[in-house]
Amino acid sequence: MIIDFHTHLDWYQDKNQLYKEIANFSGMIVASSVDLESFEKNKEIAKNCNKKVLKVVPTFGVHPENAEKYEYHLEKLDEALNQSKIIGEIGLDFYWAKDVSKTAQEKVFRYILAHCNETEKYCVIHTKGAEKEIAQILEDYPKAKPIIHWYNGPEDVYQLFLQRGYLQTFGCETCRNPYLQHLLKITPKNLILAETDNPTAEPWLGGTDTSINLIEKIYGDIAKILDMPVEELEKLIFENGKQVFVFFRVDKSHSRETGGTGLGLSIVKHAAKIQNAKLTLESQENHGTRVSVVF
Repeated sequence: MIIDFHTHLDWYQDKNQLYKEIANFSGMIVASSVDLESFEKNKEIAKNCNKKVLKVVPTFGVHPENAEKYEYHLEKLDEALNQSKIIGEIGLDFYWAKDVSKTAQEKVFRYILAHCNETEKYCVIHTKGAEKEIAQILEDYPKAKPIIHWYNGPEDVYQLFLQRGYLQTFGCETCRNPYLQHLLKITPKNLILAETDNPTAEPWLGGTDTSINLIEKIYGDIAKILDMPVEELEKLIFENGKQVFVFFRVDKSHSRETGGTGLGLSIVKHAAKIQNAKLTLESQENHGTRVSVVF
């Protein structure tokens, strides 16, 4: 099972084409949001794509570029934070977002981290140009579970993140950047995840593939750098990802709107496939469902 841990599905313009690609995609996609409007769009995409099996996990976050929208209205974030089983994209950006108040960025970042700390949620963190500041801030929220997105900062901070056990995503720049390849090689294998950050990341780097299937190439690139079969990498990232998704529970309304149902069975299905096992279901209305795994 292939998992894209960071992409922006709401940024795709042709939704019909997007839905077709997702329908033919055999993996899972974590759809990061950058503000409240973005989260609503990603929830709608998930609702349309998760009718038979969980494929899209919408996550709520406030990108540093949008921090000033909520600096004085933090309570507006509470409902979305409670809905989202994983948080992202959040963080600080002192490189690209120089025109956004650092005070506003940190205020929003800390507010969301406090929620993650209280609920022990995983959170996808943007660190560009603020790596040392983020390392220091995260010390105040020891129960939050960071996933560091597309790290390309100082190695000493990266080593600190590794010592703390933070998961790391590697994406489409990895095959192009020797420094990122070095970071990948020194990363403990149990901390490695993969992402596309599409539809904008690959074109920004000079490529043309904006499809959700780009994640398959990224898996291949990572496997080549680590000198391992891509099938082994797929199993590795699947195992690493299970710890992130274990926090999903069926909500009381049994709604699929936020991606909160069907995940457990989806994981069982793909785990069975990896073990060359067969999964069968027998269901009778008002009586129950029997799930069998035959090896």
